[in-house]
Amino acid sequence: MTDKVIEAINSGTLTADNLTHETLREKYKRQPYEYGPEALSRGRGIFDDTDQLDQYLYSYGKMGNEQWEKQFEFSMIDGDTTIIDYGCGQGLSFLNLVCRWSHDDDKTWQDYLKSVILIEPSQIALNRAQAIAQLKFPDATIRTIHKKLEELDNDDLSFDANKVTIHIFSQILDITLTDNFNLLEFFETITSTIGTHYIHVVSHEVDDMNDQQNILKLYKYIVNKHVHVDDPTDEICLVLKTDPKEPRKVRKIATHMALNTFNTQRNNKSYTAMFACITTY
Repeated sequence: MTDKVIEAINSGTLTADNLTHETLREKYKRQPYEYGPEALSRGRGIFDDTDQLDQYLYSYGKMGNEQWEKQFEFSMIDGDTTIIDYGCGQGLSFLNLVCRWSHDDDKTWQDYLKSVILIEPSQIALNRAQAIAQLKFPDATIRTIHKKLEELDNDDLSFDANKVTIHIFSQILDITLTDNFNLLEFFETITSTIGTHYIHVVSHEVDDMNDQQNILKLYKYIVNKHVHVDDPTDEICLVLKTDPKEPRKVRKIATHMALNTFNTQRNNKSYTAMFACITTY
């Protein structure tokens, strides 16, 4: 089955100006399955057809947009920027980021965004997210990585050393990860390039708070290791599954930290969001 979103982009029906997180859901949500949440494994499955993508917009798209409504207020640092979306799905969180946030000056994302890295295990979702990113930012380099979070290696994490790197973790850290995946080492690796790193973690309501243990673990780790420390110098080995190389010395300081749980007025659903700004020297 063809992807109606990609068709609309190719035909010019969807443009960089009219494509937002809201129009994506409103125009392309469908209910092809009688029991949508089950067909999507409660939104946590790896999708293999466009029916599932459209069903996700129908069943979970509103929730996906709502979790960005009460995000943290802060001023973006102006400079060449890379956005990395881990578990990007079809690009809904990416759209929320670039449509909701702006810079303080009269410039736009087009002036600063140099590259976008989309990481996703579903090829059909990755194709749609790539088409959306290319439409919104035709002059940026769009790179796709067809892997799960735990499968990323050193080559995948060779990011451009831009002044600003934005890391999006939307509804990904509340999913149980494999036992051999070290989240804290992963965090140190992705923030090891020189520059400013914005870490954005958002999660929808879960039945058991233990499902959010990765979010809380990461928050506590950053606070303990990178906030109000006497010696922020750290040895960072820029590897994950490859053989260790000689680590280099970097300095990391967390300049902003926030953990927020909030409800929406529409249905009183609760969401958890974490924000951190890490400066690496």
